Amino acid sequence: MYKSFSGRFNPRWQILVVALSLTTALYSFAQSNRALQLMEAKTWHLHSRIPLGSDRLLLEPSHTSVEMLASAEAAEFEGWTLDGTHSHPLLLDASRKPVQALPRSIVFRVTVTSRCEIQDPDPLPVDSSKGLSDFLLDLHFRVQIFRGMQMREIDPQKTWMIGIPADEPADERIYRSRFDLGDVRPDDRIVLLVVDSTGHRLSKFHLEFL
Repeated sequence: MYKSFSGRFNPRWQILVVALSLTTALYSFAQSNRALQLMEAKTWHLHSRIPLGSDRLLLEPSHTSVEMLASAEAAEFEGWTLDGTHSHPLLLDASRKPVQALPRSIVFRVTVTSRCEIQDPDPLPVDSSKGLSDFLLDLHFRVQIFRGMQMREIDPQKTWMIGIPADEPADERIYRSRFDLGDVRPDDRIVLLVVDSTGHRLSKFHLEFL
């Protein structure tokens, strides 16, 4: 069930990378000018994996920089088009018909790494007394779905790691977290929350179409 939500979105900029038909383009978005950017881009051709951007954390007091990169995966996304050539954006399926519902099952992939090559001048400070390897193992995921001023929150069906086994120290972890989102419309806003074991939010990523 949805519940009322009166809070405001964090105004931090989100980076949304969308694969185009002939080339891959990188766009930096603020929620306030998203419609304008869509009209300039005209058309986005989507694939089964949609990048959601990245976020940089600075662990204190160790002063360790950690980057999170997220994407959303669903086979149904393949061939979809976000068409901004009309007065209102349209989300079309592979047969060019308007999408009526988003996939019920979506897997979010989150890579968390300290192998940061690009320096962020404004990382988010995070207090953590844990070592890097323990911090990377203490990540959990939730999804919030907003419909107008109503919100519902969902826990994952399953979360697992790929790559390096958990019992081996590492400076990078790759998570996959599968959610049953239920009834979701193209104009709903989907937010992936990354939290620690206490429920403290570390980052969030937006999956929005319209």
